[in-house]
Amino acid sequence: MTGNVSLLSWLAGLALIFVGERFFGVGHELRIPTGAFGGVLLLLALGVRVKEWLGAAGEAKSVLGRLLPAYLVASFGLDLYGLKVWAPEFAAGEDAQVILTALWPIFLFCGTLPIIAMELSIRSMVGAARIEVRRVFQAGHAGLAIALALSWLFALNWVASEKDERIDMRTVSNIAPSGMTMEMARNLDEDVTITLFFPPANDVLDLIQPYFDDLGAASEHLTVRRLDRDMNPAQAKEMRARQNGVVILTKGEDHEQVRLDVDAKKARSKLKKLDEEVQEKLSKISREQRIAYLVTGHGERSTSPKAEDPGGIGSGIKGVKEILKQLNYKVKNLGLKDGLSEDVPADATIVLVLGPRSPMLEQEMDSLVRYVSGGGSLLLALDPDKEDEDLELGPLLDVLGVDVDLTMLAHETKHLAIRGGGVMGNAYLNTNRFTAHDSTKLLTKLSTRGDMIFPQTGSLSKRAGTAADVTFTVRSLAGTFKDANDNRIFDKDSEKKDVFNLVAAVELAASEGQPKVGRAVITADADVVSDMLFARLPMNQNWFAESIFWLADEELSGGEVADPEDVPIVHTGDEDKFWFYGTTLGVPLLVLCMGFGVTRRRRRTA
Repeated sequence: MTGNVSLLSWLAGLALIFVGERFFGVGHELRIPTGAFGGVLLLLALGVRVKEWLGAAGEAKSVLGRLLPAYLVASFGLDLYGLKVWAPEFAAGEDAQVILTALWPIFLFCGTLPIIAMELSIRSMVGAARIEVRRVFQAGHAGLAIALALSWLFALNWVASEKDERIDMRTVSNIAPSGMTMEMARNLDEDVTITLFFPPANDVLDLIQPYFDDLGAASEHLTVRRLDRDMNPAQAKEMRARQNGVVILTKGEDHEQVRLDVDAKKARSKLKKLDEEVQEKLSKISREQRIAYLVTGHGERSTSPKAEDPGGIGSGIKGVKEILKQLNYKVKNLGLKDGLSEDVPADATIVLVLGPRSPMLEQEMDSLVRYVSGGGSLLLALDPDKEDEDLELGPLLDVLGVDVDLTMLAHETKHLAIRGGGVMGNAYLNTNRFTAHDSTKLLTKLSTRGDMIFPQTGSLSKRAGTAADVTFTVRSLAGTFKDANDNRIFDKDSEKKDVFNLVAAVELAASEGQPKVGRAVITADADVVSDMLFARLPMNQNWFAESIFWLADEELSGGEVADPEDVPIVHTGDEDKFWFYGTTLGVPLLVLCMGFGVTRRRRRTA
């Protein structure tokens, strides 16, 4: 019995199909030939065993009679996969696709693992006087048991993902102020008092006391005290504390309140956002409120996105508004009806132009040019699917000294893994290459802890002969290429791998009598701040907040934006491959090796 040929041929065929589907994927020129060659090897393995079964007798016939069904079951699993991927019209409808997705790996496992177990058992009896049929059958049963266990885990994981319910296993016992909150405390130049209104021996107080002790130790201008509202009604009335379970921040006659609760269960959800709220209230009480204007009327991203917007709900910028609010900015719209054609309002601290999709009027463009040339601060984010010529941004880019190339960038390995996206995920770039600059101090410190994500970005370059001081603060990783033909695959004949500029920080030369220089931050990707990924990417949030500080000429020497809640872990393409292969191949192989070792030990003992 030629067990070695069949087993090696079967495993090699599966490996080639796996490589074709997972490594090459949809659209790759090697996918079909690799899969086809793998299929030939599978047919060879099956054909060898069928031929032997037809000519066998006695015990060999009985063993092969058990082995062939395993080959057929595994083949049926591959047929189901082929039906799902290559002929979706035969399984139209969501339910049919779900059934095929659940069934094909179960059949593949329940056929392949018994094949491996029985073939190895047969191989161990080469040269023996007779085949031990019972031993081969027991090996097949053991393989089937492992396959059923794996299938059960697969089904459980699928049901859990479809059910999509979260069980909160987190603890709030380790609450600590974020770096940015500590930095705000250190930068206080006036006395602020934080009063904790709680009864003595309270569980919530025990949880938050270390947080506020750390905050109080960060600045001589910050005092933390605890009062019981029932024992101190006069102070409670003065600070408008109507009940225990609140935190009051006071500066002079100004009071800001953070509401928690005296009951630990009721306060739990609020404690997760404690640092975010403290940061917001501390910002309100210690800094004057500033105005941030969002340019509207040209298809820009909206703080109230609608499903019919380009990009859908995920293209909105609710997160941007929340961070601006957290930094004590009042957000206002600025469009034609708001006077943009005449001038940018004098109370503007920052103007944001996020993803315009149609050109501005000449008068509106002139207003922005006058604003930034006269010492204003501008954040400009463009979309790669709109050419800058179509948007008629020439006058503004002339002043800023930056050229924008909205040809989409891609990278074959350094990118965010998109479920079901195939090669489309190659355009979701990740990078931790930050240039030393006042607008990236924090990002530089955090570069080893995470990456920024640029979903579908263009690139920037410095305009020849410009007098502006242009610094490219964020760059792509090496191996990035301009996807000129929009297929997300590197074409070596027409495309070139390089490092590209993703963000520019610009300072304009101050004119005579001008109180300050104009500043701008430019990126060729408006999605970098869109709700699609913004809420899940702390590095993107930190980049935005630090850019706002720099544009407003405020120093942020350290600290992060408050990260109030745990967010889903975002894997890059390389990291996703590591976890995928580690869990789908590494763990099962480890279990098989352990089982193999235990079995051999038992045999030696016997």
